[in-house]
Amino acid sequence: MTLPGKRFPAGLSALLLALGAALAAAPASAQLQAPVQLPDSFEAAFTYPGETVDPEGDASLDITIRNTGLKGDTFMVEVTESPEGWTHEISRFSTVLSGIFLPSEENASLTLAAFPPGDDEESPLPEGEYAFAIRVTSERTGKSVDCRTTLKVSSRKTSTEVLALSTSYPEIGGPSDGRFSFSLEIKNNGPDEAKVNLSAEIPQGWEHSFKPGYEDKQISSIQVPRGQTRSVTLDLTPAYQADAGSYPVKVIAETPLGSAETSLTVNLTGTYKIRAGAMNDLLSTATEVGVPVTVSLYVINEGSAAQREVTFLAVKPDNWEVTFSPESLQDLPPRSRPVPIEMTITPSESALVGDYGVGLSIEGEKTQTALDFRVTVKAGSAWAWIGAVIIVLVVAALAYTFRRLGRR
Repeated sequence: MTLPGKRFPAGLSALLLALGAALAAAPASAQLQAPVQLPDSFEAAFTYPGETVDPEGDASLDITIRNTGLKGDTFMVEVTESPEGWTHEISRFSTVLSGIFLPSEENASLTLAAFPPGDDEESPLPEGEYAFAIRVTSERTGKSVDCRTTLKVSSRKTSTEVLALSTSYPEIGGPSDGRFSFSLEIKNNGPDEAKVNLSAEIPQGWEHSFKPGYEDKQISSIQVPRGQTRSVTLDLTPAYQADAGSYPVKVIAETPLGSAETSLTVNLTGTYKIRAGAMNDLLSTATEVGVPVTVSLYVINEGSAAQREVTFLAVKPDNWEVTFSPESLQDLPPRSRPVPIEMTITPSESALVGDYGVGLSIEGEKTQTALDFRVTVKAGSAWAWIGAVIIVLVVAALAYTFRRLGRR
């Protein structure tokens, strides 16, 4: 290949010739690889060649028809095989039909609904395997396609294979006024994504709520994709003043295809609370120097757990004496009646007249309470007589003095 006035090397000329030949051949190759569309053809099949439904479900089978021809065509559909005694109908969007027209390159989905003998809307489907077959015929060409499928009716509501529910800590404990949380794992082993409904059987008077993992909102159901696991938290609040003991809790997860449950236990240790006071509701008393005074007190166990021992401790001025009768209480039952206590306070012989404070601490198991008393120390009756005598002597001395001075 040459151009006027120019000469190309022989190798370059060969390369240009090969490139031109390839470009010329490309359109022909593309035409050979283009799909060939037949003037009259179609495809038909059950969407699912095998299905499993629950007895409470419906026997509905989906059919797909596609017109792959160059022109529109009408396709007649008939059921050629079904279980003995069953009735059936073919529909599309609630319209019962026996055929459908499809333009070229269009497709449609139909539904074959089957009903067992004596079936009504509330009757469950009988368990077993059932074969169905249809024939789709082109009205233009008379060509037919036969399709078959198997419907399996099986109860799986109690199957643990469809849904799994588990927890790492099925038993926890604490005080009755606490709040308890269980972390639960829900795994969907079913064929599709499932909406899992959650419920719990709890002791009377208790409260509960479900929350998704790492979120602070209450839920009653959760979406779980096929083959995946979701975490939820069960929060439990015991009844007010619940007694100590073990309480069972059952958690149930349900889907239309199956359910799962797990058992939990809450061990309550009870609540610890004691209350004390004076029988006359007065936290004050009076006495004389060195003279003991007795104050009547009471103690109540207001918790839901027993108090194995309740002791008394007094904070008093130096050289004072405080004693209790009894010195301690043993095995005080929950929500007990008031138990009387006698506290005796003896001021020091060297105490001065005035007001003093005596603190009382009542200590039980995991709880305590305190009382503060005011003790007024008065002068004794002997000092009163001595004072009276002194006053009389002073008055007499003054009278005598005035009389002597008056004579002068």
